[in-house]
Amino acid sequence: MNGVRNPKAAIRAIDFAGGTVVHMSSGWSALVLCLILGKRTGFGRRAFVPHSMVLTVIGTGMLWVGWYGFNAGSAIAADGIAATAFTATTLATAVAAAVWPGLEWLTRGKPTVLGFCSGAVAGLVVITPASGFVTPGSAVIIGLLAGVVPFVACTKLKAFFKYDDALDTFGVHGVGGTLGALCAGFFASPEANPNLSTNLAGIVGKSLWIEQLKAMGLTLALSVGATAVIAFALKAALGLRPSVESEEQGLDDADHGEAGYHPDEGGGHGETLSETPLAAAAGLVNTAG
Repeated sequence: MNGVRNPKAAIRAIDFAGGTVVHMSSGWSALVLCLILGKRTGFGRRAFVPHSMVLTVIGTGMLWVGWYGFNAGSAIAADGIAATAFTATTLATAVAAAVWPGLEWLTRGKPTVLGFCSGAVAGLVVITPASGFVTPGSAVIIGLLAGVVPFVACTKLKAFFKYDDALDTFGVHGVGGTLGALCAGFFASPEANPNLSTNLAGIVGKSLWIEQLKAMGLTLALSVGATAVIAFALKAALGLRPSVESEEQGLDDADHGEAGYHPDEGGGHGETLSETPLAAAAGLVNTAG
């Protein structure tokens, strides 16, 4: 399934950096899992807000920088194709990061930082399979689509079907990865990557998108089918859900006996010096009463 390098490929599709094998497969698998697992307790009755917007922004920045490693890095050389992938990744991500909060502004009256981060990740996802095959102009168009289509999937599609996708993995990665694979078929150009003029010269700009559909269908069937089999097997053997009590308590505490934060201890910063056993042993506090 590599039309660029394999002239005998049964499916002559292209995927520069893993849009089908990573994002499509993980996103569609996530949809299957959230349907089998079921909704969180209280879903639809109370708000589930992001844990920390600060960490969300930090994580988005780390993702954006790291993403160059496997988009530009998929050229396996420091050459013009790597530069093409780097440029396309930057443009598509920046455009999508602006479009998503812009749509929030139009539909909800306020743009959000979470929307910016969601748009950036959507842009990264959608451009991935096409990154080393498209011109900067096409990357901008892909960025626009990346800001709009996953936004609709995360806000409208999820609300309509009422599935509980906590991190919008399907909306961003499943829908975005599928969109990116299809965009690669429409926008790939030998101007951006001369390798497209070898084995795929007869279908680039013509029927390459049909090959992309074949690859997308195979990826969807494999990811959905395999995930369903594994999930139902685990559900029968071990179970997939915690008890309601453990869910409300928090799995960090229920399963591991620890928590990330301790707001009741020392003003939220852990034990104070005078409260520690070491301090008492050293005679730093009067323990005699």
